[in-house]
Amino acid sequence: MKQIVDLAGEHRIPILSDEIYDQIVYGKKFVSTAALANDVPVVGLNGFSKAYLMTGWRLGYLYFHDEKGRLEELKQCVEKETRIRLCANTPVQKAGVTALNGPQGHIKTTVGKLAERRDYAWKRLNEIEGTSCTKPEGAFYVFPKIQGVGSRWKTDLEFALDLLKETGVLLVHGSGFDPTYGSGHVRAVILPPIETLGQAFDKLDRFMNQRK
Repeated sequence: MKQIVDLAGEHRIPILSDEIYDQIVYGKKFVSTAALANDVPVVGLNGFSKAYLMTGWRLGYLYFHDEKGRLEELKQCVEKETRIRLCANTPVQKAGVTALNGPQGHIKTTVGKLAERRDYAWKRLNEIEGTSCTKPEGAFYVFPKIQGVGSRWKTDLEFALDLLKETGVLLVHGSGFDPTYGSGHVRAVILPPIETLGQAFDKLDRFMNQRK
């Protein structure tokens, strides 16, 4: 992040920082991009769907870190747009205030459960022949690499579709997120209970063994 900030500062480029998972981190403390940016302008984007489990309520917010006022025109345009077209409904806004001002212990409980599922998913994926996975440090996804993409399967999309048709297990092809860095990978969520994750990994294990 510091390298990105330095590069942006050198070329006078403002930074848009997606910080929706700021409270879902494992073993580390979240550091906002603005805390690293000094005089580099940052627009931070966040919301309630992850840490506060308000998915679908369509409530979010953003901040401007802009000590020298270089983004003032952008800020004014955003404010105009919110007055014209964008507005979360009143009950949801009230719920957001209550979420921020209310007890926060549920977040720690949720992150603890997710950490257990993260550890389990990471262990299982590295035990399955033909898959390998780096341990995530935040959010609630795993992004394993699939051996055989490029040979057994032409693309990671072909692998994901083959797995879905044969087992009913749905993974998202990594190249859909980035054609270079995501290629050969798939993404899975670790939100389900460990028992459910175990069933999916058992099916993935059998699937990979059948296609050696």
